[in-house]
Amino acid sequence: MIAIFAGNGSLPKEIFNSLRKLNKSYIVFNLSNKKINNSYKISLGQFGKILKILKYNDVKEVIFAGQVTRPNLGNMKLDLKAITYLPKLIKAFNKGDGNILNFAKKILNENKIKVIESHKYCKNLLLNKTLTKSKPSHQNFIDLKKGKKILESLSKFDNAQAIIIDNGHIMSIEAAEGTDEMIKRVIKMSLNKRNKSGVLIKLPKNKQNLNYDLPTIGYTTVKLCIQSKLSGIFVKKNQNIFLDQVNALNLANKNKIFISAI
Repeated sequence: MIAIFAGNGSLPKEIFNSLRKLNKSYIVFNLSNKKINNSYKISLGQFGKILKILKYNDVKEVIFAGQVTRPNLGNMKLDLKAITYLPKLIKAFNKGDGNILNFAKKILNENKIKVIESHKYCKNLLLNKTLTKSKPSHQNFIDLKKGKKILESLSKFDNAQAIIIDNGHIMSIEAAEGTDEMIKRVIKMSLNKRNKSGVLIKLPKNKQNLNYDLPTIGYTTVKLCIQSKLSGIFVKKNQNIFLDQVNALNLANKNKIFISAI
């Protein structure tokens, strides 16, 4: 049995569909803002309840998928099981989102439950080449080189998976609001821009656990990049998830922007 901790976005739905096609049994913990049929609605502080449900359903594998708003530790309602982990939980929260996921993985491992790759059952969502008709230019690769250096230097702070560089200029760096909101900031700066230029670079952070935390792009990402008048998008080969690919690629080709895995 597989358990999916489902956040917001379309990735959980893609996983549900893949598991059904493979005749895999699964249960869902709903961490999103929307209703999911036949799911368990829980809060992240209910460690005891979560473990009880996992054991009752004989769950052997867990998948974390989708966007989850980071809770305020001070406002979290912790059950007795969670309270026993409180010192370690506080430490994990102080170190960033990646450490929170690692902490959750450790608790599950202690209960003989394995956290698996979010894309284990849907490898088709990974990018491994340039999929669009448009290809990156020499200037795009120069911008990529600069953007990669900046993201690598920020990795030690456990944030910033994405950056927008335009002809050597830093236009925007991802903060807690996420990639889509970051791109929206650039739209406002591009209102008087005549030609497409600049790139979105979205890459995993150094030492990021790729089992359950792959960077993700999709149709909305492509749409916002077009509105920002960017030339294209760079992602990491086999380390980025690409959702709603058919519609997103049609939109990218229609507007002559590239999507390239490096």
